[in-house]
Amino acid sequence: MSTAGITADLKKILDVFCFFLTGFFLATGPVAAQKNLPEGRFLSDSIEVGKPFFYALSYLHAPKTEVFFPDSTFSFSPFEVISKKNFTTRTDQKGSLDSTVYQLVSFNVSLGQSLKVPVFVFTGKDCTAIYTNADTIFLRKENFQGITDTTSLKPEVGLLPLSHKFNFSIFLGVLALTIGVAGSIYWLFGSDIYKQWQLIKLQRRHLEYNRSFNRLLRNARERENIKDAEKAIIVWKNYLERLEKKPFATYTTREIMDNMPDEGLAAALKNMDGIIYGQEKSKDMDKSLEVLKSGAMRLYRDKRRQILEGALISEI
Repeated sequence: MSTAGITADLKKILDVFCFFLTGFFLATGPVAAQKNLPEGRFLSDSIEVGKPFFYALSYLHAPKTEVFFPDSTFSFSPFEVISKKNFTTRTDQKGSLDSTVYQLVSFNVSLGQSLKVPVFVFTGKDCTAIYTNADTIFLRKENFQGITDTTSLKPEVGLLPLSHKFNFSIFLGVLALTIGVAGSIYWLFGSDIYKQWQLIKLQRRHLEYNRSFNRLLRNARERENIKDAEKAIIVWKNYLERLEKKPFATYTTREIMDNMPDEGLAAALKNMDGIIYGQEKSKDMDKSLEVLKSGAMRLYRDKRRQILEGALISEI
């Protein structure tokens, strides 16, 4: 709560108190000057825990004496300062009167709580602290239900679940270990692993080609279907294209023979050209297809041998 939060009625009360306090000190000036002690008192007899109340501090001194009152940084234990209100110095023939009202709050549960506050007098070189007499204020019993029986209190020993936090140190350690192990394995066995991977891909594609070519070959033989024979030639050329990385699918018979010089293969291709383009059935159709199949098998075996001998292929 700040000074701005004090209501208009409360401000009037503080002004009346200041006027009364000024008159009191001026009337009793000689006594106060003789004792030379500041006056500090609570403006109420009792308080409630957590609710603000007021404490007035005044000091009658010689007009030429410079004094300082505690600010909000000073420890008012067992109380806490919420705000303070300073009043204008009033001076007459008996002396100068400085006064301040502090707004305090207490969270202490003691029935009686005392406070004495210093006023700092400047002596030219340093400041001398002059304390008030202690004033006591009491806690209202009807507003506080004290704990008198502690035998029923039981300690809370239940375990509270903790939130899981990602451990980056362990993660980085595991990542570095994994990279190190993987790098060591590749350095020792990388070449063999790559060869096996190439062989697996080569064998898989050869099996796919065999299934398609054998099915078309069987249909062409059993049904004497020229269309199936033509499809088998297309499958065969596409397989050679992937195997050799050359455009066999667009090659003519002459271009194929230039890349695969073989008399039996040349005769089979010419026979298949006559069957496909002449649309004439031939008893040698299935035999020619078997020759083409054997030629593809030789290329497949050559490619396997190249891989095993270390002539690695960039892509299969």
